This record gives sequence, C-alpha cells and structure tokens, in this order.
Amino acid sequence: MRHRAALVAIVLAVAGATFALPGRASAVEPGFEVRITELPATFGAGAESRALTVVVSSDKRRCIKVRWALLLQVDGPDLGDVTVSRIENNGEFATRRENAGKVARITDVQVDPGQLCRGSTVTANYRVSFGDDADTGRVTFQPQAFTAQGTLLQEATGQSPVVGQEPAATESPSPSGSPSPSPSPSETAEETATDDPTEEAGVAPAPDESEDLNAVPAASEGGPPSLLLPGVIVGALLVFVGVALLLRLRTRQRAAAARYAEPPTGFYPTR
Repeated sequence: MRHRAALVAIVLAVAGATFALPGRASAVEPGFEVRITELPATFGAGAESRALTVVVSSDKRRCIKVRWALLLQVDGPDLGDVTVSRIENNGEFATRRENAGKVARITDVQVDPGQLCRGSTVTANYRVSFGDDADTGRVTFQPQAFTAQGTLLQEATGQSPVVGQEPAATESPSPSGSPSPSPSPSETAEETATDDPTEEAGVAPAPDESEDLNAVPAASEGGPPSLLLPGVIVGALLVFVGVALLLRLRTRQRAAAARYAEPPTGFYPTR
C-alpha cells in the first residue's frame, strides 16, 4: 500500500512539473525552421535603430508563401517607447500593430514577397529603436512564420538588454537669492579659538568613539567569561558516561550468551 501511494505521489509531481513549465515552440508542420540571424547585443534609449533579422527555411518539396509576425515583450521600458519598422527591399513594409499590456504584436499586412522552397530561405528584416525616456530593462523578441492561410509553421525567441538614459543631476538652489559672503581669515581664526568650550574650561576632549568600538575587553578585564573549559569538561563527562554504558551493555550480552551456551542437564537418560 505504501509503495502504491509513493508511486502515485511521484506521478502527480511529475505531471505538475510538466504542466508548470512552459513548453518549447514546436512546428505545427514538420520540416520548417525559424532562426534569428541578427540580434543586437544591447539597445540604448535615444540611440539609432538597430537591425533584427529572421530567416525561415524548409525541407519540403513544395513552395509556399510566408506571412511574418513579431511578438515583442518589454520588461522595464514601456511599449510606447519602442518603435518597430518592417523593412523589405530597402523600404518600409506595411504592418499592423496590436498592444496588450507589456506585449506588442506586429503582423505583416501582406505575405512576404519571397517564396519559401527547399534549399532557399525567406528573410524578415526589422528596425527597432527606443525613445529617449525609455527605462532600463530588457526586450524579448519572438518572430513567427505563418502560411498565407494563417497556419503557424515555426517560431524562435531572442532577448536583448535595454540601457535607459541616466537622469541628469540637478543642483538645489540656495534658500537666499544671493550667496552669503565668506568670512575673512581673521574672523575664522577667532571663531575657531572661541567656539571650543572644552579648551576654555580645561576639560579633556571626549575619546574617539571608533576606538571604543574597536577595543574588545579581555575576560580578565571584566569581559564575557570564556566557555571553552566548561565545554571541555562537559564533553569529557559525556564521553565517559557513554563508554561506561557500552561496557555495561557488552558485559550483559556476554553473561547472557554464556548462560544460554550451557548444555541442559536432566533431560537425557544416562547409560
């Protein structure tokens, strides 16, 4: 019964872990592969747009048309700070963008001009930039390749950090409109000589607190007593008691063994 219960618990744990972990992207139709071939190492707020390049390949004999979509997720910056342009033949390709929380979906309005066949690839080029007010964080790209009918072929995932602009340091204005004049050297010397009451009264200055914090009194000077000797004594007593108990137990075992080893008498007739 215990073995069955343990087996059921293991099966439930494995099933729970399987459902909890996100599954990897798998092709709806086998034989297709999407790869990110160009991904910026980092993005900078207010910097020029950088290129994101994705290709799809196939080992199918038939040729098909591809429609691209790009899922964009930000952690830190706002979606409003991200600008994405789809580039095709040195010009901007028409896309449709949908924002939902921290995720944006950029989908091609038309199918890609290229044709996906065996031994050839179809490429999608994007230009991505972040506004001047973008916060530091990271951005995750998930390009997807669909058929003209909307069937997902394959997808890939890539991630890059985003470096936001550091806020400029601002100096707080002084309370008065005009700066106060600096005292003359003679006035400073007189104030220094008269502001120390300890020197006038002949009282010794207070000791430095850092010296008191670093000084640790020994046990002979009133500090906490050492616990090493009592610990050694208690440990020795415990060892002694344990050895005595072991010897007593062994003596009892030997006496019992000797008693049971004696041959019984009076049960067998003598001849």
